[in-house]
Amino acid sequence: MNLFRTVSLILLALGLTACSSSKVVRVPTALTPLDSSIQIERNWQVQLSAMRNSEEQGLDIAQDTQAVFVADSEGMVSAFKKLNQSRWTDQVIWQNHLSEKIVSGPVLAQGRLIIGTSKGKVISLSAMDGQVEWQTQLSSEVLSKATIAGDKIYTRTVDGKLYELNLGSGEVVWVKGYQVPNLSLRGASPVLYDNKVLYVGWETGKVEAVSAETGNTIWEARIAIPSGRTDLERMVDVQSALVLKSDRLIALGYHGKLAAISLESGNLYYAQDVSGYRDFIVDDQAIYMVDEDDVIHAYDISNGTELWNQVGLKFRNLGDLLSYKNMILAVDGYGYVHWLDKLHGTIVARAKHSNDYGDENIVIDAMVDGDTLYMLDSQGTVNSYQLKPSDLMEHQTAVVETAEQGK
Repeated sequence: MNLFRTVSLILLALGLTACSSSKVVRVPTALTPLDSSIQIERNWQVQLSAMRNSEEQGLDIAQDTQAVFVADSEGMVSAFKKLNQSRWTDQVIWQNHLSEKIVSGPVLAQGRLIIGTSKGKVISLSAMDGQVEWQTQLSSEVLSKATIAGDKIYTRTVDGKLYELNLGSGEVVWVKGYQVPNLSLRGASPVLYDNKVLYVGWETGKVEAVSAETGNTIWEARIAIPSGRTDLERMVDVQSALVLKSDRLIALGYHGKLAAISLESGNLYYAQDVSGYRDFIVDDQAIYMVDEDDVIHAYDISNGTELWNQVGLKFRNLGDLLSYKNMILAVDGYGYVHWLDKLHGTIVARAKHSNDYGDENIVIDAMVDGDTLYMLDSQGTVNSYQLKPSDLMEHQTAVVETAEQGK
């Protein structure tokens, strides 16, 4: 494989340009004062290993009813109790320090945790005690987190190969090769499975539908066309996770488009010229996405018309978007959590994440479970927060209730 093929997103965040040696100045938008309607209260925090930003694009948080599972880039896989314990040592169910750097996962399925390593291994661990059940050597770094469907695993390697493995044994069932460009964003979108078809976003700006049974191509759709004189200018990755909504596949390309694609034919229903690489969210009304400048947009799900955009978080290095009740949750690169109203895009709440080891830490991954927010940050801390109405909101609610009672 070409060891210099990938380029970290952190370089893009710092404003690296392809056309000259000059840099685009990306000054983060200053936050305006806000009467927040939501506050966060820490339940617990556990320290793992600090991580470099270039190593963590595929790391994820998994959960079952009793535990959350987290991996760090130094090879530590951990299970933590969801309920707050009196001591951090009691918070830990088990830990297993592997000998290789972890770059994707964990993904939980059927009592197993599936992870990918920098040396090209897919490893299955028992979710009960963390013991390794099997490990399979693939062709190169496994940057794409696994997709589990039935008794099969689907994952991708950095050299452009798509694999199907047996979940129980790790045996490779089939492998499909794909030509990749000389340079791409670091990371790879996970494979999307639906009704015996795999949907894959490639670094060439194409989305491909593949038979899950044979690995044969069903159709291809292009949502980004390479242009420019240098490899940096011509990067057209489809790195955001694909989303299936009704009969449409929603895809977002870097230096490309936001597109709704027919599942049957691969034809485009519509496409909007917008560039992004973060995971987006979709509901029955709209698609909500972050562009490469950290502007948040909402597009009508039926026809792709832009409904609103929010520039108040521009250049703040936003992560993947999450849903929380009727709001959008966005975490920035300076430790702030923001909530936006889905209807108008207004920022309605804000809270600050910090830990006992520093401040303004980049949040690598976040997961919402009801009114609990779990976050893994670049200092290696795993945090559990309770989301609750702010003191201001509780006061305003009490005033309204008192006024209504007095009528």
